[in-house]
Amino acid sequence: MPARPHPRIAERALTPRYTFAEAGRLIGRKPSTLRRWALGHDRTYQGEPRHDPPLIRVDGEPQEGDRPLSFLNLIELRFLASWRQYISLPAIRAALDYCAKELRADRPLLDLEFKRHGRELFVEYEKQLVSANRAGQLAWPEGAVVLFAQLDYDQSEHAAFRWWPLGRERPVLLDTRINGGQPTTAANGVRTVAIASRLREGYDIDEISEDTAATPEEIRAAARVEGIRIAA
Repeated sequence: MPARPHPRIAERALTPRYTFAEAGRLIGRKPSTLRRWALGHDRTYQGEPRHDPPLIRVDGEPQEGDRPLSFLNLIELRFLASWRQYISLPAIRAALDYCAKELRADRPLLDLEFKRHGRELFVEYEKQLVSANRAGQLAWPEGAVVLFAQLDYDQSEHAAFRWWPLGRERPVLLDTRINGGQPTTAANGVRTVAIASRLREGYDIDEISEDTAATPEEIRAAARVEGIRIAA
C-alpha cells in the first residue's frame, strides 16, 4: 500500500527551501531569468524607467544568498519556463492577471489546469477551455499539453507534493516529504548531489552503485539533473 501523504503536505509545499541557482539547474533556465520572473525587474525603455512586476508570489524572503523559493514556487517557474518557449511575457502576464481577477484564482499556475495551444494560453475552468489572454474568449485547442503530468497532487489538501523533473519514466523526483524536498533517486532515496559529488571525484557508475545502492539508471538520471555528462 503506498504511503499516505503527510497531513501537513500543503504547509511543506510552501516552505522556502531552494535558491535561484538550484531552481535554474532543475528547470534549465538562467537563475537571473527566474529571479526576474519571481521578483520583478527594473529596466529602462526608450530612456524611461520601467518596472516589470513579478509573475508569481515568492513564499520566502528574497534576500541574496537565501533560499526564497518553495516547492510550489519551483513548479510555478517550471510552468513559466515551458510556456515562455512559445508565448510572450506580456501574453503570459495578461493570462495570469485575467485568471487572478476574473476566475478568482489565488495562484493561477497551481489552482487551474493551464493548457497551451499555439501562442495562446488556455485554462480549464468549469469544464470549458477559456482563452485566458483574450479576456475569456472560449476556445477548444487541439493537442493541448497538460503540464501537470509530472506532478503528484494531494486532492485532500489541494497541493502538489512530488515532482518528476525528467518525467515519470526517469527515476529522479523531488518530494516535499523526503530529503528536504531535494532531488532524490526514486527507488533508493539517494540525493542526486551525493551522486554528483562522486562523479566529479572520478568514481564510475559501478563504484557509485556499490557505494550508495543507487541503480545505474538512477545514477544516469541523477547526473542529468545535476548537469553532469557521463558515458551512455
